[in-house]
Amino acid sequence: MNSLIDLFNSILPISDNERLLMEERMKIETYNKGQKHNTNGEICKKLSYIKKGIFKVEGYNSNEEEFIKYFAIENNFAVDLDSFINKEPSKENITAITACEVVTITSTAFEFFEKNISNFSQIINTLKAKALLEKYTVKSEMFVDDAYTRYNKFMQRYPTIIQRVSQKHIASHLGISQYTLSRIRAK
Repeated sequence: MNSLIDLFNSILPISDNERLLMEERMKIETYNKGQKHNTNGEICKKLSYIKKGIFKVEGYNSNEEEFIKYFAIENNFAVDLDSFINKEPSKENITAITACEVVTITSTAFEFFEKNISNFSQIINTLKAKALLEKYTVKSEMFVDDAYTRYNKFMQRYPTIIQRVSQKHIASHLGISQYTLSRIRAK
C-alpha cells in the first residue's frame, strides 16, 4: 500500500492522518494467470495499482474480435477508468496474464477519499491526464507507424515484458500476425 500512497504523495502532499485513512481502506489482492479483474459489459468497481505482474486490456473491433489495447504492468493501474468513474458498463476486459499482486481501491473507498483526502481529486486528475496522454500516443502510433516501428516502440515502452508475455499477445497488441512478429524479431 505504501508504494501507491507514496505515488500519490509525490504528486501532491498527503498528511500522516490522511495516509492512515487511506491504508485502512485499501486492500492487497492477488490474481492468478487468466483471472479477470474487469469484464466487458459489467461496471468496473475497483481501481488497482499493480505491485507485481501484468494485465492485458482487451477491446473489441467492429467485427467484435478481441484485440489487446495495451498492457498494464508494475507501477501502473488496472482499471477501466470510464466505467469506474461514470459507473457505466465496461467496454474492456482486464485479465491477468501473469500472477499479479495489486493494491485495490474500491469505488466506495474512492468516493471516501474524494471527500476526506484534501488533494485526492487533484492527484487523480493528474494521473488521468498522464494516462490519457499515454493512450493517445500509443493509439496514434498504431495508425501511423509500420509494424517494425511499432515493435521497436513497444520494446522501448515495455523493455522487460518480452520474456513475460506470449508472442501471441504481443502480436495482438501490435495488430500483426505472429508470423510477421517472428520475422521482425529475426532482423
